[in-house]
Amino acid sequence: MGRGRDPALIAVDWGTSSLRLYLMSADGAVLEAREAAEGIMNVAAGDFAGTLTRRLAGWPADALPILMCGMIGSRQGWREVPYLDCPVAPADLGRALAAVESGRGRGIWILPGLRWRDGAGVPDVMRGEEAQLLGALADPGAGADMDCCLPGTHSKHVRIAAGRILSFSSHMTGEVFALLTRQGIIGRLMPGGLMALDADAFAAGIRRAAAPGGLLHQIFGARTLPLMEELPPPAIGDYLSGILIGHELRATRWHGEVRVMAGTELAARYVRAFEALGIPARAMPADLAARGLWLVARRAGILA
Repeated sequence: MGRGRDPALIAVDWGTSSLRLYLMSADGAVLEAREAAEGIMNVAAGDFAGTLTRRLAGWPADALPILMCGMIGSRQGWREVPYLDCPVAPADLGRALAAVESGRGRGIWILPGLRWRDGAGVPDVMRGEEAQLLGALADPGAGADMDCCLPGTHSKHVRIAAGRILSFSSHMTGEVFALLTRQGIIGRLMPGGLMALDADAFAAGIRRAAAPGGLLHQIFGARTLPLMEELPPPAIGDYLSGILIGHELRATRWHGEVRVMAGTELAARYVRAFEALGIPARAMPADLAARGLWLVARRAGILA
C-alpha cells in the first residue's frame, strides 16, 4: 500500500443514538468504516473511553490521532465543547478543537458545534452536522456558495456563502412524525411506520401543505381521509410525511440546487419533495462527516 493510503486518522461521528467510525488515509480515503448502536445515551456510566477502545479493536488506534464530532461534545458527552457562533469558516473549527485526556499515545480531539440566532434572537444549534457541511465543501464539484438540507429527527437547513457556514435553521420534522405515528390516534390507523414509498400519497401530502388551513388542520386529514375510505391505511404514513416535509421545505428560501445529506432512503424522499416544489436538489455521498473531519485534521496539522 502506498504511503498516501496508509492509515493516518480515525474519524468518529458520535451522536445520540449511533456511533460511526472511519479509518482514513492521509489523502482522505475511507479505508474501513464501522457502525454501532452505541450513541452517547447508550453508553453505560459514561464509559466513552472504554466504548471507543472496544470499537477500535483491530485498528492501529494507539498510533493514530482521533478526531470526533457530534453529541460526544455535548454536556452529556465525553467533554462539553462550547458552540461557535456563525458565520464560521473551516479554519475556525480547526482552531476551536478541544483535546480529551485519554492516557493514550496519540491525541483525541472533539469538534465544536455551531450556534445561530434567528431574526427574533432565538438560538439554534447543531452538533455533528457541521462536519457533514465541511465534507460538502470539500466535494470536487462544490462552490463557495450552496444551500444544504440535512434531513433527520431535527432537520437542518443551512446557507453556505463564500465558503463559510453563514446561517441555519432546525425543523423537528422527524420527531413530530414519530410522535404522531407512535403515540397519536393517527398511528392506530396505520399498519406500522413507513412502508415502501407510496409516491402518490406522498405527492398528495406535499400539495396539501401548500393549501390554506395551516399545519395542525392539515395533519387531521391524515385521520379523516382513512375514516372516509379515501386514503388506504398503508398510505397514511407517506401522506403525513408529505404534509410535514412540504411545510418544512416551504419555511426556507432556497437559492439554487440544494445538497441533501441523509441516508439513502430519506435523501431520496427529500429530493423527491424538492422536485415536487420545483427546486433542484441532489443527494450527497454518505461519508461526508468523515470527509469533513479529515479536512479539519489536515488544516489543523494533526494528521499522522
